[in-house]
Amino acid sequence: MSGLGISVTTGGESSFFAPSERQRDERMASKVIEDALLEAGLSRSKLGFYWTCGLDTFGSGAIEERRAGSCFHEIARPFHRPRRMIAMACASGSSALGCAFEDIRSGRVHACLVGGSSIMLSPFYLIGFASLGAIAVDQEDNARPCRPFDSSRRGFSLGDGAGAIVVESLAHAEARGARPIAEILGFGASQDAFDLSRPPERGEGAILAMRRALDSAQISADEVDAINAHGTATLVGDAAEAAAIRSVFEDSWQNLPVSSVKGAIGHTMAAAGILEAIVAMETCSTGLVPATFGLQNSDLDCELDHVIGEARHSEATIVLSNSFGMGGQNASLIFARMNRASA
Repeated sequence: MSGLGISVTTGGESSFFAPSERQRDERMASKVIEDALLEAGLSRSKLGFYWTCGLDTFGSGAIEERRAGSCFHEIARPFHRPRRMIAMACASGSSALGCAFEDIRSGRVHACLVGGSSIMLSPFYLIGFASLGAIAVDQEDNARPCRPFDSSRRGFSLGDGAGAIVVESLAHAEARGARPIAEILGFGASQDAFDLSRPPERGEGAILAMRRALDSAQISADEVDAINAHGTATLVGDAAEAAAIRSVFEDSWQNLPVSSVKGAIGHTMAAAGILEAIVAMETCSTGLVPATFGLQNSDLDCELDHVIGEARHSEATIVLSNSFGMGGQNASLIFARMNRASA
């Protein structure tokens, strides 16, 4: 791919980048790690490390010679143990957070950095997902190609992205005088074992992941105030997720705000769960549920309480975030506002 450039349309404007910049993944990862450490006031040597990233699509040689997570060993080395790389397709970011949550809850770890990076704007991914018919093309309104849950949705848009979060036990945070942004209440995961690229139409695996997250959090479905949906704008995926949400939240879904950020930032695959966890935590903190960019007319198969047009001000303090990946990987996390009982 040496010397090849790609013209990418974002918001109607064309920008150019060269995929021969082989350090893009590592640079993005390093940037978000530095920002998270600075915000938390902690050093690498004091933290465990949980990371997720995709294939090295910028490496030389045949595809079978490229290493998954090529930047992992370099950025992980300065951190304390454990150092774990989580690879669960589009559910990787949420699964990494879930693994860290369970390790902290069990007492195996006191504090760690969790994050992910993904370079999706490359010929490797663009051609691959286009061949699956998963990428939004030939839309009349090219300014909003990705339209989660919309009746005219045709697939997702790819996006580069990275994010990092410092996760620690409450005792560890209090001992150093930290002020946590939010609390992780629960985590649930499942495996469909149904199909490589699509979920079952009724979303059985997603249902199981969400119910396990509720059980882990020890709360009932009607205590959840908002949902950050996986919402990729694929025909089968969005309908299956909507069906799963209606099943799990059968008594409250009609008044439960649901939004997806992929219409605004694209699908960042391995990094998506981390970026969307940050959005969910912001909703916990502020009570503001973002609108689903690109959604104008909800599909009848995707009937939910969608946030359309503009963000919704609410009293949301508990938010569920979904991530569902190829190969049937499903992960759900539940976040809560700190000191929500007194809020």
